[in-house]
Amino acid sequence: MVKKNTKTPAARRTYIVGIGASAGGLEALEKLFRAMPVDSGMAFVVIRHLSPDFKSLMGEHLERYTTMPAISVMEREIIAPNTIYLLPPKKDMVIEGDELICTDRPDDKVLSLPINTFFRSLATAWGEKAVAIVLSGTGSYGSAGIMDVHESGGLVFAQSVDSSGFDGMPRSAVDTGCVDSILSPEEMPAALNDYAQNPEIKFDYPSTSPQDSTPEPGIPSIFERLQTIYNIDFNFYKPQTIKRRIERRIALHPEHISIEEYGQRIQDDRTELDLLRQKVIPSILKTRTSDENEVRVWVCGCSTGEEAYSIAILFLEAFEHLGKQPRLKILATDLHRESLRIAAEGIYLPSSFSELPDALREKYFIIQTDGSYKVIANLRKTLIFSEHNVLKDPPFTRIDLVSCRNLLIYLQNPAQLRAIAFFHFALKINGYLILGASEGLGELATQFHTEDQHWKVFTKIREDRSIANLRAPLLYAHKTEYQSSAKNLRIGRVYGALLTRFIPSGILVNHQQEALHIFGNAARYLRPPTGIVSTELSAMAEGKLRIALLTALRNAEQRKMRVSLKGIPFSAGDISCHLDITVEPLPENTDNTVYYIVLLEEQVPDM
Repeated sequence: MVKKNTKTPAARRTYIVGIGASAGGLEALEKLFRAMPVDSGMAFVVIRHLSPDFKSLMGEHLERYTTMPAISVMEREIIAPNTIYLLPPKKDMVIEGDELICTDRPDDKVLSLPINTFFRSLATAWGEKAVAIVLSGTGSYGSAGIMDVHESGGLVFAQSVDSSGFDGMPRSAVDTGCVDSILSPEEMPAALNDYAQNPEIKFDYPSTSPQDSTPEPGIPSIFERLQTIYNIDFNFYKPQTIKRRIERRIALHPEHISIEEYGQRIQDDRTELDLLRQKVIPSILKTRTSDENEVRVWVCGCSTGEEAYSIAILFLEAFEHLGKQPRLKILATDLHRESLRIAAEGIYLPSSFSELPDALREKYFIIQTDGSYKVIANLRKTLIFSEHNVLKDPPFTRIDLVSCRNLLIYLQNPAQLRAIAFFHFALKINGYLILGASEGLGELATQFHTEDQHWKVFTKIREDRSIANLRAPLLYAHKTEYQSSAKNLRIGRVYGALLTRFIPSGILVNHQQEALHIFGNAARYLRPPTGIVSTELSAMAEGKLRIALLTALRNAEQRKMRVSLKGIPFSAGDISCHLDITVEPLPENTDNTVYYIVLLEEQVPDM
């Protein structure tokens, strides 16, 4: 039986301790309260992130391990010392002064974050007397709230990873940089007592953080290999971020291997680091029937030319390695004339060479008086930059390699299909097609062989007259098809104008949480990362906005539904506001790739 509060309120408790937990949290709570003195003078508020349908018996369970009463707050409750307060299912709770206020959770699909909600109110109401503890659980629940507690001068603890049944919540809390100490649940009561006796105490975090100690076996060798091949130093990056990236890459292997085994493998396997250089280009050169045959490459959507020049350099290096005179023509196309002008000039700032080894930069570029670099004549003459519309203009022919990365994602399915049909028409048999990481072949997958699914490298395996109508230029298509396609393109242009004018500030992201397109004024809330450029949303957002964006994206992905977060505080430069965030999965396309639209809207202050 859950006890009712019969105590009269004390004048002012020493500290209010908010405790957030989810999966695996019950065991952690047992250990914490078993070790907690019953006369500490503190009040404890437990917020568990559970399904609304979960029937909690936590009160009865905890009272097996402590003589402190455990009270389930139904509406309002005056806080008493040496008491545990519990959040019931389907409720949200805040604290105002000495009173806990519980309200019904809205019965809609808006994501509820009860831990963050309570922590924020705790920071506002109790300031330096607030304590926030993040225990075991999945996701990042509580991470945004502890930032408020930290900023208000309160104390923040996170459960140690090795003692957590599920370490998602503790790890996310530590990543905010707002955690004062990482402890097991049994260690927390003594630390709380020490803090109550001396609020100026300095905890030894982060030196005791297990994830910041000796790197996992295999990671140093991977870093060393990347440094040798690409001249990029990853040693100063957050180890957990890099570790998750490596683990994602390892997951692509058909067999299960460890990070250490992966590190050993890439010492001898350059394919993992440079598929284009080691597989695609040698294969193309090997199949040339004569040294007089010209290698033809089409870089579609070349922008300002960096990728086109990089591919040219790889081919020239391969020709030189074979001791043959280069016979190479790269057709680099785009719709944007100014980008083509920049590409044709071939002059780039030093920041453009972050991933190009110094030796190749010195070999193929000449430094200018202003510090910029200009391509040498022998490199420039291999490329032809031209304006070309892949959906309208005739495709090229006798192409050995088509590279079209991250262009198709902007096209509707019929337009994607037509573009791929153009590429199929342009390619020789066994010619290579390289697409972006979030792009696929859709209905034309049977016309290609997949060489590498992760890097989206395909080879053309047949000529097929059945797709002749698709791969013909729009101008020469069957009248009915042309009218339909022209209508679609006109509608597409109208949609583009409408998007520019009316869509709220937002970001289109893929399933890897990489930003693909930024709409409206969303850029004003984002900050480009320093150093090596990353399109990951986590690298473009900071502070509470970053935590909120990652939380909303994770929940939208898990729930496969629209998710909204309200009132996220944002401050940068001359901007100070509260943002409403909405993340919505977009309909899947033909290759089952999922995209998400992230909308950011400033709350209008009440007049």
